Amino acid sequence: MVTEQRLNALSCEVSAEFGYYPVFCNIETDRFSIRTLPEHERIVAAVSGDPNALKGWIYPRVEEHIEYMSGKVRSMPYNARVFGLPMTHVLTLPEGQSREDLDFVVWCLSFFTGMRLTTTEAGFLDATPIQPGKLVDFILSRSTVADVVELALDYLESERGDARALKRVTAVIHALFLAQYPQSLSFEKFQYLYMALDACFKLVAVKEAQEPRTSHAGRVQWMCEKFAIPVPSWAKNSKTDPSSLSVARNDTFHEALFFDGPLGFASYGGNPRSAEQENTLLQMEALVCRLLVAILGKPGVGYVKTSVNTREIHALELRG
Repeated sequence: MVTEQRLNALSCEVSAEFGYYPVFCNIETDRFSIRTLPEHERIVAAVSGDPNALKGWIYPRVEEHIEYMSGKVRSMPYNARVFGLPMTHVLTLPEGQSREDLDFVVWCLSFFTGMRLTTTEAGFLDATPIQPGKLVDFILSRSTVADVVELALDYLESERGDARALKRVTAVIHALFLAQYPQSLSFEKFQYLYMALDACFKLVAVKEAQEPRTSHAGRVQWMCEKFAIPVPSWAKNSKTDPSSLSVARNDTFHEALFFDGPLGFASYGGNPRSAEQENTLLQMEALVCRLLVAILGKPGVGYVKTSVNTREIHALELRG
């Protein structure tokens, strides 16, 4: 029989289903619990076998329109953009936490598992991975989902006086994810990733005793130097030679020109056969990942200090 004390404790908890996460996971600690839903195996089989799943991603179904007079359902010549997936797990936080706190923890789980997770019925835009690790360049090493949740909860407590910080972290994660939509054009990836880097700068800069004395063009280099990340060539900046990243940013955001072409007509670097396009955008993704790990409380781990000039998958240890 459940005691009255236990019932009172349960009434103060906050919990929500989330997904889609294809890994079986049951954890219970003093600070949280994660429970796998009973139909997990069936859900994973259905999603992985969905006809709209391709190369580890799943896309929304064709949009349908009901004609008002006839009631006939017509398939439109385009897909829906916002869609949902089945929930697979339940996250529970104890007394004193809010639904906003819970949502933030799920965003952090999204980042560290490398796939978008959500507590909402329709939390996906255009496409989403159905396999872990698709959206980051690391795998957890000697660290677990429990370590991720603990890290997120610690960050929550450290930022109780700054709700904007939590919103910025989720914004960075979402922009990082949106940039990796397989059908994105080069300028779209660039815009999302630049916005993510700029938001990272804001998160870091507000913690400084004095506002950093750096130009807009030097922000990325300043962050790299602060966290001992090797500065990528495209982020190196000086008074006489602004970073190539900032030049591309100014043309794109202020003149709607992407490497001297209208948006959508040029690749990064201006040469469709140039390795610069793919390499720079991949390095921007990798840098956002390192900055997020540092911002969330682990600036000293080895992963943060690794070069972004590689395609390697790195080991990320959150303990210690």
